[in-house]
Amino acid sequence: MKRLLLISILVLGNTGCSFISKRLESREKNETLDSHQKSIGNSDEQLIQIRIRDLERQLNTQRDKELYSKLLPWFSSEEEKLEYLLLDSLQEKQEWAQNEKVWTRAKKPNDEMKILMQNQDIAIGMPLDYVIKSWGEPLSKEVSGNPLFKNQKWRYSRSISTQEGFKQEKRIVYFEGGKVVGWETD
Repeated sequence: MKRLLLISILVLGNTGCSFISKRLESREKNETLDSHQKSIGNSDEQLIQIRIRDLERQLNTQRDKELYSKLLPWFSSEEEKLEYLLLDSLQEKQEWAQNEKVWTRAKKPNDEMKILMQNQDIAIGMPLDYVIKSWGEPLSKEVSGNPLFKNQKWRYSRSISTQEGFKQEKRIVYFEGGKVVGWETD
């Protein structure tokens, strides 16, 4: 094994060294993560969340961060998000998004989302772009933490019809990763 590694280093030069070094670091991180999971008994979902947070911190370039932020509301699952983050280059990530038709999700809402938007309603998991199509622009937006992760709180004020006439109703919508996680009405 050492001989093969030495030959690879000599053949590949510095680029090969950094590639091998990155792979060894990745393997060490995975082994650390595996032992961490065994020691505290994390579920697979928690393990995926830990790995995603680690990979998010490793996004280096501004373009890589911007692409991830744009795609964030459109990932269909945490596993898909992890699959994306495990890719090495920006080009691989762009090709993956194209092949998985992630941009199509943004342009063509599924039937459930279409009905919600037509009824001016929202639901858990609804991307923020669809909330705008359903309820319009909010009165205010507050960002929590790093704007890259699209954790926000939006405030709305709507006039609703009651038996006593119209009254103002205040609504607050909470987003994590660019998707609705909850809301409250005053």
